Amino acid sequence: MLNQETPGSFSLWEVLRGAFWGLAVSFLGSALIGAGYYFTSLSESSLPWFAAGLFFFSVLVGAWSAASRAGNRGLLHGLGVAVLFFLVSWLLATTVLPSQVMPVSLFQKLILALVAGALGGILGVGFSDQG
Repeated sequence: MLNQETPGSFSLWEVLRGAFWGLAVSFLGSALIGAGYYFTSLSESSLPWFAAGLFFFSVLVGAWSAASRAGNRGLLHGLGVAVLFFLVSWLLATTVLPSQVMPVSLFQKLILALVAGALGGILGVGFSDQG
């Protein structure tokens, strides 16, 4: 019953799958960036830029995947992935990192996630087999 969808409907399953792919890209990217900092002489002052870029790219990939597989409602699927990714990453960060999260930083990450999700969702439908 979960997979029986009418054309043009919203798919929560694809949003969950997209968020999973986004998190997988984020974990893999974190490992690669960490290795890059360990094995090279990159300055740590560039870390926030790499982290923001990885966050944006991870949400973009997840939203693209969800919207492409759903084949419709790209903006809605992309924003769904963005909000879910943001919530899961925020929960992981608050449980793993003991420091307090600044509201401005949190708001910036939310905006970054929403922009990446919208862009990924629109691009995903544009490049889908069904779209």
